[in-house]
This record gives sequence, C-alpha cells and structure tokens, in this order.
Amino acid sequence: MDILNDTISFIKTLSFVDIVFFLAVLVLMLLVITLIYFIIEHDEEIAEENLIDNLVKTPTETKATQEMTDLQAITKALEEAEPSTVNLNMYEEEQEEKAIISYDELLKHKNDFALNYSEEENIDDDLTIKKVDLDNLVNKEIKVEPKINVTMISYEKEEAFLEALRTLQQKLN
Repeated sequence: MDILNDTISFIKTLSFVDIVFFLAVLVLMLLVITLIYFIIEHDEEIAEENLIDNLVKTPTETKATQEMTDLQAITKALEEAEPSTVNLNMYEEEQEEKAIISYDELLKHKNDFALNYSEEENIDDDLTIKKVDLDNLVNKEIKVEPKINVTMISYEKEEAFLEALRTLQQKLN
C-alpha cells in the first residue's frame, strides 16, 4: 500500500510537461523496438526468398548456359564459314569498274601506317588518353621519305605580290 501511495504522490508532483516528456520517451522506445522487429523479419523473408529462388531458378540457369553454348556454336560457325561472293547489279558493276581502287583491292591493301603518340595517360582502367606526335605522324617502324613538291612562281608574279603587300601595308597605316 505504501508503494501505491508513493507512486500517486510522485505523479502529483510532476508537471504537465514532465508527463508529456515521459510519454514521448515511452512511445519512442516502443517505436524503436517495433522497427528492430520489422528489420529482423524482413531479413528472414529475404533469406527465405533467396532459398526459394535458388531452388526454383536452377532450370533457368541451365537454360542460360544452353543459350551461351548456342551462341558460341553460332560464333564458331560464322568464323569458319567461307565468305560468299556478292551478286552485284548493273549499276554496282559499273561503279566497281570505274572506281580508282576496287573493293577487292581495298580489302587486300595492308595499312602500313599508324599514328605515333608522344604521351600516354591512363585514367581509370578503361580510359586512355594519348597525345599524337605531330612531328612524326608516320609509323616509326616504316621509314617513308615524304615527297616535297616545290613550285616556283615567276619573277613578275613575285614582284606583283610584293607590290600588293606594300599597298596593303600603306592602307593599314
């Protein structure tokens, strides 16, 4: 009986704000406990779903591996197949005959030239930035002397050009 009287006297000494504060703390504690319960239940549901998926999806996995082997067989057949001749219509045959280089020659032509790079910078694993060496564009392994074609202009044309430059300079000043 003393405990009940002490509890009632304690509650009477509390103000309204104190009671609201205690009730709010009690509600928050209940919410935290409920949240923890839901998290644990959700993890168990996910584990059960994963177990069911593993048991059910084994036929689809075999289907995926079967599709992969089919793709590999198709790829191998395409690689081993000999190229077939292309049937050209009249216009295409005429264009092939008039062409500077034929399609067959283009396929047979080996490109001996490549760009040279002066700097190479790796950004991440899949991105490479290369700076082209503008002084040496031709592949270093193959030395090809560039042909320099110098054309001379006549003395009269050079004098006329020089006179035009002088008049332009006078007009600008």
